[in-house]
Amino acid sequence: MSLDLTSEINAMISDRNMSEEQVISLIHDMIKSAYKKKYGTDENCLIEFDDTMRKMSVYQIRKVVKEENWYSEFTEIPVEDAIELTGSDDIAEGDEVKILLDPKNFESASVQSAKQRGQQIVKEYFNDKLYADNKRKEGKLIYGEIKRKKDNGDYAVNIGLDIEANFPLRAQSPRESYSIQQKYKFLVERVEKADAAGEPRKGRKDRERGVRIFLTRSSKDFVRALVENEVPEIASGEVEIRSIARQAGVRTKIAVDTRKSDIDPVGAVVGAKGLRIQAVMTECEGEKIDIIRYSEDPLVFIANALIPAQVQRVVVMDPRSKHIVAIVDDNQLGIAIGQGGVNVKLAKMLCDWNIEVKTPSQFAEMEQTQRIYENVEGLFKNDEESESVETDAEEPKYSNEDIGIAPDDTPISEIGLDNALVEKLQKRDIWSVEEFFEYSDEELKDLGFTDEEIQEVRSVVVIEEDDEYSFECPNCHSVLPAGTTKCPNCGVEFEFE
Repeated sequence: MSLDLTSEINAMISDRNMSEEQVISLIHDMIKSAYKKKYGTDENCLIEFDDTMRKMSVYQIRKVVKEENWYSEFTEIPVEDAIELTGSDDIAEGDEVKILLDPKNFESASVQSAKQRGQQIVKEYFNDKLYADNKRKEGKLIYGEIKRKKDNGDYAVNIGLDIEANFPLRAQSPRESYSIQQKYKFLVERVEKADAAGEPRKGRKDRERGVRIFLTRSSKDFVRALVENEVPEIASGEVEIRSIARQAGVRTKIAVDTRKSDIDPVGAVVGAKGLRIQAVMTECEGEKIDIIRYSEDPLVFIANALIPAQVQRVVVMDPRSKHIVAIVDDNQLGIAIGQGGVNVKLAKMLCDWNIEVKTPSQFAEMEQTQRIYENVEGLFKNDEESESVETDAEEPKYSNEDIGIAPDDTPISEIGLDNALVEKLQKRDIWSVEEFFEYSDEELKDLGFTDEEIQEVRSVVVIEEDDEYSFECPNCHSVLPAGTTKCPNCGVEFEFE
């Protein structure tokens, strides 16, 4: 007997929004489930649909055996019974016969099992479709209406689907408060199948099934999406967001860049009269947002990242550990660090450097402490280590011609200065004492030298010059001008050859 399923198939296509192929597959699985419930197996169940795919026939396939070898009532049939059933004498042992069944005669328990299986298939289909549709929304902005607050502080949000999205407490900005039945913008943080990661329901051992959608307003990607939505130059690729650092509710820093020389990336994001970035700040309930020009030069990038503070200069302390010191005026120190350290913390996150902020006097103390530490450390080295260090540290000697200074000039490396200071001078193209004295103190400061460094060089040179025109009294050790014949302190007389 064939079953006409036209009305059922049409209803499922319209009500469930399923394709005809999906409905046919569902019915096929349901019938097989009922068959297996009744006969214990579905391996010999054959289901055929006509050309219109609206009429279905169910067959039981049995293997023809001799009477004495007949053991299974549902998978085998004796030769005589097969001949009688088919009306054909051309049937022998080993053949197979198709026996038409009436699905309406399946037991009620079998039918109920098939219905449950069908419901499960439909649910799985909708979960898969819901998951696939919403997985594409990850990282995108959507509107949602707050429906209720949960005991754990999370909110249930209506986003226009059959299921509610979850707005966790951790994804809420501490600057914001949320009202029931109010609509907000959200970023779809992630979409997952709950049967894979869901928590057990209270009082039940099975895990929650379905699809779960998580929303956020506290992530840096939420601000990124808001900015991208406001700035068409980002969508066109003319302006690029290179990195973002955020402390939700307090401050966000965004580094932007462009490959086009005629475009100001900061101006493009800020917008005319600040309208574009103001729209983003309004959506974030007034959270401060700094737009920063990205630079491939980390020193420039770090100085930019510390805005609104003005940075004098940036000094690399250790490139391997990415340790850097930003030097600011005393009145800029609090601005650079920020309330609770937020400004420098976000600059570290934005640039991926370990940034310290110091005033000039604090930095001078750092350098002095480092030199003392190096000197003290050297006292504890044994002779073998000292020789090794001296050998390793020994540098080749260069002539004045090699380093490009006049033959009579004194190389800056030969007047007893600290190696770090010598290297700093040479990096600024000061290779001789004479070249150093061509600069005024102000010009040397502009090159990045501190007052202490300038005075150190000048004092060393003055002492060397004075040594040529003075001598020490052998009795009282007073320093006396050249040509003195009697010490004014102890009365000793001198005679010079």
